[in-house]
Amino acid sequence: MARYIHGGAMFHFFIVWGPVVMAAVLAVLIRLTVLRRAPRLSAAHATLTVAAGALPALAIVAPRYTAFQGPIMDLTTRAVLPLALGVISVLFLIVPLPTRRRPRTAQLTRRTIRGFLRPVWPIALLSLTATVAAVSVSAGLASRPDDLGHYTLYWIRIGTEGMEAGAGIYGWHYSLPSLVTLVVLLAVTFCAWLLIPRPAWRDDIEQDAAERRLRAANIGRVSCAAVLAHLAVVLQSLRGTATLVGSTQTEELGLVTAGTSFAAIGPALHWASAIAFTLGLALWLVVAICPVPAFALRPSGARTT
Repeated sequence: MARYIHGGAMFHFFIVWGPVVMAAVLAVLIRLTVLRRAPRLSAAHATLTVAAGALPALAIVAPRYTAFQGPIMDLTTRAVLPLALGVISVLFLIVPLPTRRRPRTAQLTRRTIRGFLRPVWPIALLSLTATVAAVSVSAGLASRPDDLGHYTLYWIRIGTEGMEAGAGIYGWHYSLPSLVTLVVLLAVTFCAWLLIPRPAWRDDIEQDAAERRLRAANIGRVSCAAVLAHLAVVLQSLRGTATLVGSTQTEELGLVTAGTSFAAIGPALHWASAIAFTLGLALWLVVAICPVPAFALRPSGARTT
């Protein structure tokens, strides 16, 4: 009996905290490699950056344990929450900070968004948005109304006698609020990118440009993280729908069993959801630890004589 309890505890730890641990490790690796030369930030800028990454990460991770004791949020809230947190993250990153410049100086260096924003972030964000839209519309078209008229059900036909079985699906009732929030996130993100070149240069142009590039990349990271976390919720919901199986007794064929048309991709939906959650959380954590000096994240080696 103790062996089964231990095995169940390990499985529970892997399911709940496995993606979280992997996301944390991935975030540290990115900080030590891709962002090893990230510029030093002022105290105010660093505080806002940490908040933009840490608060959404905590808000996403906290419900994972209690979810195994019972859902604490309905599907609408779970789907909208990551996108709303993404909007808040972007707002943290575009808070105007006071600049100190010596008087009687003028800098004529051009400031355009192309000089600060790498194309990979808009492309990644739009690609993820297209994926979410395609999945949401497909699920919405497959949904049917429930007793309240909300499109939340998916029905399968069993046999030839008109028997049907149904289960919940990520239908229009759940997807429309998320799609509206997704549009808001896109609008806020692109407006934030357009605002980056507007403030005048500070005295140290090189440092100022490096900070603006970092801020533009972090805006892309938190926006993509929000869409990935939202996609994880959607895919996991569809994975639950894919497990629907119904059976009925018929005179001609005996016991007839039927499942959903996409039951075969149920395992793929589960793993895709886990990967999307891990990547999204990792991006938020990268932003959270971005102000931390790289040397502070490296394990100290043992000294030898």
